[in-house]
Amino acid sequence: MAENQENKLNEEEQVEVTVEKKLVALYTLQQIDSKIDKIRIQRGELPEEVQDLEDEVAGLETRIENYNEEIKKYKTDVTNFKIKIKETQAKIKKYQDQLDNVRNSREYDSLQKETEYESLEIQLCEKKIHECTLKMEDVKKNLTETEEKVEERKSYLEGKRSELNTLIEETEKEEKTLMAQSAESESVIEDRLLAAYKRIRKGARNGLAVVNIERDACGGCFSRIPPQHQLDIRIHKKIIVCEYCGRILVDDDIIEQYKSMN
Repeated sequence: MAENQENKLNEEEQVEVTVEKKLVALYTLQQIDSKIDKIRIQRGELPEEVQDLEDEVAGLETRIENYNEEIKKYKTDVTNFKIKIKETQAKIKKYQDQLDNVRNSREYDSLQKETEYESLEIQLCEKKIHECTLKMEDVKKNLTETEEKVEERKSYLEGKRSELNTLIEETEKEEKTLMAQSAESESVIEDRLLAAYKRIRKGARNGLAVVNIERDACGGCFSRIPPQHQLDIRIHKKIIVCEYCGRILVDDDIIEQYKSMN
């Protein structure tokens, strides 16, 4: 009987140690992840700014390519219209030469109509050349403005990239160290508990999934914690979460253990 009671006490003690270790591991992981968050917050919106600028420059460069294609097309059209004008002028000359050798009025009228038609074709081609030239000038103007804008945005982008790279260089070593520590801490936490931690952290403001009790309240949402729950938290028999925000709660003893390890 006495032996059974002793075994039961040993089992309870083992459970207590196991839960306590889990809580210390979770709180340690939270502190490491919070430090990583702080580094990334220091970078602020710079990565997004750089990405937006890169996208903007890429869009402007695509626009420049399209403008150049338009200009190329207008030049080709103008060249084709000029070729057509020369061909039409040759036809008119041929008709005019034939006029000197007409045998009747009907043949004369027919050649005259052909000459008038070809003359209208020349006028139409000249009008098209004029239109293409005007449109091409507009596109060239847009092209120049866009090229200037690209240079301005590229210069701004380089400044932002330099700023981001400097910030990354300053924090990269620390972040890598913390990331390794985070992975190491994750490895000692069971999968189910780690998944719960990540889920809570993802949905929690400030990325806090594990918080301590502050003045009888949850350190995350500041809702009051009932005395019985506070007692459960302090004896480390099981993992307790805030009934309002779902964060994992720890007491000062867990925090002290964390501090003693660091």
